[in-house]
Amino acid sequence: MEPILHHGAPQGCAFGTIVALEWLCRPYRLLRQEFTAQSGPMLQVGGKLLQDCRVILRYLATRRRHLLGYRAGTAEAEQLEKLLDYLHEEFQSGEARMVLACARLDKLLAESEWLDGRKRTVADASLVAIIRWAVAQAGLQLAPFPHLERHVRTLQGDPAVFFADAIETQRPAVSSGRFRGHLSADALPLAA
Repeated sequence: MEPILHHGAPQGCAFGTIVALEWLCRPYRLLRQEFTAQSGPMLQVGGKLLQDCRVILRYLATRRRHLLGYRAGTAEAEQLEKLLDYLHEEFQSGEARMVLACARLDKLLAESEWLDGRKRTVADASLVAIIRWAVAQAGLQLAPFPHLERHVRTLQGDPAVFFADAIETQRPAVSSGRFRGHLSADALPLAA
């Protein structure tokens, strides 16, 4: 069976996971659930249940011949893991650290089309979700960071991002990937 993303919290990190799933162009399904503030999305893959956005994104980075990541054990894979950690930690550590992170990302994006400097990765999917949250919930202004703002606007124009937004806001959605539909929690046993 194709992977199933259990999601539900609006303005959450599942947004970036949906974007990454769309970019992979592999069959997957979604299951909307109510989550508490402490819980987050889960990806059911076969008999496994992956929890935590970073774990899920790291897994997705290894799919389709590392389309959105790099082979494990390489310097590039290690750098991508550090970048994912950086994004998640700095944007949840208060306004001052968030602004410093934006300045650092702005500098990186002044020299590169993609966040990791080489290609589109799960870090770009994560970034669009994190920035979306930071603007809506923390009042982040991107104007002082023109390269970051350009990158986010480019990502916001991506069909996968349009799709993730429609899913999150429960509007009709057209997949550019291989979305196979929504499942009901009643129809599916939860993996261990």
